[in-house]
Amino acid sequence: MKRYLYILLAAAMMFCGCDNEPIVLGPKLDIAYCFGPVSVETTENSAEVDVLKPYITVDGVRLEESTVYVEYWAVGNEAYTTKVYAYKAGSGAHVIFTINDLTPSTLYEATITVDGGGEYGTASKSFAFATTEHVPVCTISCRSEVEAQGLMATLALTDVEYRVDGEPTDIASVKVEYARTAGDEPSWVAIDVDGEKFADGKESVVIPAEGGDYLEENRNYIYRVTITPSDSSFEPLTTETMDFKTDYAEVTAEISTPEVVIEGAMLYVNVESVAVYLDGIAVTDYHYLDYYIYMREVGDKEWTELEAELTTEGMKLGIALDVLTEGQSYEFAAAIVAGAAQKVRTSEIATIEIPKEETPVPTPPIGGDSDTTAIAGEWHLTQWRGTTPSFDVYMSITEDGVISLWQRIESREWQLFYSTVIYEDNTIWGEYTDGIAWGASYYVAIDGDRMTWTDTAYSSDISVYERATLPDDITRSTVHATRSAQDRFL
Repeated sequence: MKRYLYILLAAAMMFCGCDNEPIVLGPKLDIAYCFGPVSVETTENSAEVDVLKPYITVDGVRLEESTVYVEYWAVGNEAYTTKVYAYKAGSGAHVIFTINDLTPSTLYEATITVDGGGEYGTASKSFAFATTEHVPVCTISCRSEVEAQGLMATLALTDVEYRVDGEPTDIASVKVEYARTAGDEPSWVAIDVDGEKFADGKESVVIPAEGGDYLEENRNYIYRVTITPSDSSFEPLTTETMDFKTDYAEVTAEISTPEVVIEGAMLYVNVESVAVYLDGIAVTDYHYLDYYIYMREVGDKEWTELEAELTTEGMKLGIALDVLTEGQSYEFAAAIVAGAAQKVRTSEIATIEIPKEETPVPTPPIGGDSDTTAIAGEWHLTQWRGTTPSFDVYMSITEDGVISLWQRIESREWQLFYSTVIYEDNTIWGEYTDGIAWGASYYVAIDGDRMTWTDTAYSSDISVYERATLPDDITRSTVHATRSAQDRFL
């Protein structure tokens, strides 16, 4: 667009000093028209003409009743002349005429006329001024609402317009920029959207764009919108900075029920597949994501948390059998702990019973080499070291020196051991059928249905037995075990 710039100071263009030739009307009169300097300030569609108010003198006497006005026309269109009578007071004797409704980038000429009425009046020499080039007023509008999740946000943009002098114009593109509020200088991330999508003034923009880094949970963000018009002669405009905050991510998971198997001396927990979703987005490597196997004995309320090995698709964990209890049932569940809020999601529970160690069943000896008729019978331990024992022990003694020992010390089931004994001079000692000797020998005292054994090495180690019938559950819940000597009562 062709630009015109006219800076006009029309000072010294007018008549000044009242040195006009007098006009003779009848008797010769000395008439003079006095015009002062003119200055003009213009905009694209208006002008202010600042003049020293002109006047008329007749024979040296100033006429007070005179009218002053401006006439102006566009250069090249002199037939259309406009008069302006209204003015306002300027500084000193100056007056200011305001001319409106002009055309931008146009050259005008004008004159100042002073009219004293009757035959007195004349116009000044013409002066020129030009209006400035029209500068379009560009504005944008954009309303937005944010729906923020943990990893993503959606901006609903409405009333998206680019206006030139109040009139909407086509949009080439819309850019959404967002950044974390941490730090002095935001690191802006941009998402460009084709302007055609905003043909109806609205569109939703998802943050981040496809392939971009996801947002962080429970964080403050800022964003702004830049609108670029299709007409490249107008500059893009940007909204003020706005803000939003993300929430904690919604955690869901699809975890297959663990498969629990025993192989050799190990128990393995295998989880075939694990799929974790944050706000519906599948994730496998996230800074708030851990994989576990939960384990507990059947009947317990609390879980033991064991960190699992992540496989290509699922999880795996190996546990040595010797840390588990034989005959005990255990429950296992696969679990993930995910998201900034550390939410837990688990699989269905799998249960397995740890088998008991298969041990040979000892055969009771046919007979012993000692006469134990005096202490033969079935006995129950009622006192041990001066107090009622917290465990249970029963003995069955034959007349020929064979003892069957039932104990329930560290097990929920009865354990049965066989021994042959030597009984001489009221002293007894023996050897288990698996070749392990008793831990001590004992002095034996009988008093009716009460029998007292005192350790020959430690007199304070006293066991008191009373005659009793073996409980019915002994034969139903007895296990035969080969254990170390310190696990045996005798």
